[in-house]
Amino acid sequence: MTSTIGSLNKYIDFSNEAFPNGDIHSQFNMADDNPTVLRLLKNTSPVLEDMPCLLVLEIFQKDPHIFAVPVVNHNNIPIGIVERNSFVEVFIKPYAKELYAKKKILGFMNKAPVIVDHETFIDDIARIIIGAGMQHMVSGFIATENRQYLGIANGHDLLNEITQRKQVSLFHLAHFDQLTKLPNRRLFIDRLNHAVATSARSGHCGALLFLDLDYFKTLNDTLGHEIGDLLLQQVASRLTTHIREGDTVARLGGDEFVLLLENLSENVLEAATQAKIVGEKILAALNQPYQLKAHTYHNTCSIGASLFNGHEVETEELFKQADIAMYQSKSDGRNTLRFFDQVMQDVINARADLESELRKAIEQQQFQLHYQIQVDSAGKPFGAEALIRWIHPERGTIFPIYFIPLAEKTGLILPIGQWVLETACAQLKQWQQAKETRDLVLAVNVSARQFLQEDFAEKVLVTVRHHGIDPTRLKLELTESMLLDRIEHIIATMTALKVVGIRFSLDDFGTGYSSLQYLKKLPLDQIKIDQSFLRDVVTGSIDRAIVRTIITMGHSLGLDVIAEGVDATEQQQFLLDNGCSHYQGYLFSRPVPIDEFEALHSKS
Repeated sequence: MTSTIGSLNKYIDFSNEAFPNGDIHSQFNMADDNPTVLRLLKNTSPVLEDMPCLLVLEIFQKDPHIFAVPVVNHNNIPIGIVERNSFVEVFIKPYAKELYAKKKILGFMNKAPVIVDHETFIDDIARIIIGAGMQHMVSGFIATENRQYLGIANGHDLLNEITQRKQVSLFHLAHFDQLTKLPNRRLFIDRLNHAVATSARSGHCGALLFLDLDYFKTLNDTLGHEIGDLLLQQVASRLTTHIREGDTVARLGGDEFVLLLENLSENVLEAATQAKIVGEKILAALNQPYQLKAHTYHNTCSIGASLFNGHEVETEELFKQADIAMYQSKSDGRNTLRFFDQVMQDVINARADLESELRKAIEQQQFQLHYQIQVDSAGKPFGAEALIRWIHPERGTIFPIYFIPLAEKTGLILPIGQWVLETACAQLKQWQQAKETRDLVLAVNVSARQFLQEDFAEKVLVTVRHHGIDPTRLKLELTESMLLDRIEHIIATMTALKVVGIRFSLDDFGTGYSSLQYLKKLPLDQIKIDQSFLRDVVTGSIDRAIVRTIITMGHSLGLDVIAEGVDATEQQQFLLDNGCSHYQGYLFSRPVPIDEFEALHSKS
């Protein structure tokens, strides 16, 4: 009898066509985010369909790692798989070898294996196997190229690959900003803590640079959030390109970025010079024009820097110092770099001046309401959201993002919120007197501090009665973050106002921490899908799934669903296709003064 190798050579296809370059794993290096089955393939040589069973048994006995043997015809086209466990089990039985040894493997193979093209993605093969039957997770699957056998893979490796990719994905979601792909605050703080510890051991200085884009809010308000997101992505790309090897750049949120410079000089002055050189390179890079779709845009940034050497300053204090330095940069004309110094504490006095100006604005009523139209699927207006603007006598229009946070911290939000409510009710009264506008519903934002007042419900009812408005035309918008505290008080206040017909909408839905247990108890009329989910809803599968879920959840709770930040017809069509028929966004109108709003409404 010929040797085993000689016997096997007759039936196993060792041709160059089967494995032209040897190890399959060395031939292919697929992209991590979209791998194909080539990543999983084993270079197990196939056997021919007329090979005797005994020789196949010897293959399994010689190599315990072979989980299955592919079977091909004489044209190297796969026709079946011999699964190790079930095949070997046959030959454990008495007299099995005498009965089956010379029989051809053709009668013992699985004649309906899973066969896929070598360019099939791993996610797709997982779905194919689930559809074909989980027994294929044991026997594995065959990959071909131009119908020719290329390799075989098993279900164990497939599961490991999917699990590892899922773990990587979850880590990325927790530690990286999804828009720019940069590290987020959580990962950055971890690296900063590590850098401080390293600095303490080595004696070398480090630097924290805090970057804030100049006039970014204006860009968002004029060209829309989609264009703003494009700018953020391009800024992130430039920052990544212009930092030193070993340094870290991260996005904290909004238009704020931070840079961590490590291993600077032991001398503080020399370290400051090194950080300045990096900062000036960043300024120059970000000063170059940006192509944002059809718009050529010029943008600058303000940078604040804080040096550290070991544990002399806590990491949280480093952030505060760099932030103060950044505001000094802005106050010095923007587009520049400033280092923190104790003198910069005077900047805090400037914030106190802003508070003083804000008090004066309340006394002199320097505020104005702008109105952003809300429409249904037919484009018919049914209401608006009232949005406050500060008309400063010297600075011009100031958007709420620049003064509302300070107002909330100082308590000035209470008189400002009452002014908004009074002005909105007065406007509703005027609308009620005209047939064309009497059915409009006006949404008013209410801050947590304002809503949690013990007598808030009474103040609203007094205001409604004073202006003599139909309370069903008034809608109060609450944020999810309000639901974190005193939930029973919130429900009681809402119920008291709901009795007279005042409506409630939960703003920025999906971005907070509201519990479904409490959500079903709230006397809501509407939930508003946050605009952050709409930016990538046309192309992003995760955002599409989230939006569908919110719409389904809202309808199951008997609530109306409205989407804000609808800036494109594709977004509106997606929402409409999924059951959301109320919209608000730049596709229909930006927030405008009352005369422009009424002109827009009359045209509609």
